[in-house]
Amino acid sequence: MTGPDDHVRPLLGAYVLGQLGPDEATSVRAHLDGCAACREEAAALGSVADLLPLVDLERLEAPPEPPPPELLDEVLSRIEEQQASATHARRRASAIRGGIAAVAAVLVLVAALVLSSPAEGGGEVVAMTASEAGVQGEAVVHDDPDATWVELTTSGLSPGETYAVWLEETGTEARAPMGTFTAVDGDLYISLYSTLPRDRAGSIGVSDADGSTVMEAPLPVV
Repeated sequence: MTGPDDHVRPLLGAYVLGQLGPDEATSVRAHLDGCAACREEAAALGSVADLLPLVDLERLEAPPEPPPPELLDEVLSRIEEQQASATHARRRASAIRGGIAAVAAVLVLVAALVLSSPAEGGGEVVAMTASEAGVQGEAVVHDDPDATWVELTTSGLSPGETYAVWLEETGTEARAPMGTFTAVDGDLYISLYSTLPRDRAGSIGVSDADGSTVMEAPLPVV
């Protein structure tokens, strides 16, 4: 027996990626206006889709191998664990499996790229000081000839909220933006670049949508 929203759930993955035609997108939006469950699923998929711009294709020397099926299963299992009840979670995870598969595969690729980089390229590990209890951050700072490359690990930030990463120039209050990210439950790994040379960068920080600094750390003098 199918429910009234079974025809919409398989479309949610394509909807958050902007891949539906005008008629289908209008139909999905109309359904989301009246369906809290589908709105919640669309929001969860949207948080994952927000990570897609963080993939730096220029760093890929060869096409990556597809992630093994067990990694996708682990991602989906975490989604299930976060639902209100085990029975409800299994039903919802099964319904969104098709829509989230491609997005989850890219999320695994983003994490794999960042996690493998410190071992290959070294870098300075900097522990960040957070303004709120439970929030943690660590940056691995690399030197490029005309830029600064940072690998940032965060946890404890509010899931679904957008945060900005920046470098502050030594001796000034000028901040060079590095990009934004959307926080998720658990650890988040991202890789960012700034055109500010490493020898001019005095500190690194993360701000919330209101511009308040949530974590910051001074960088070692080069």
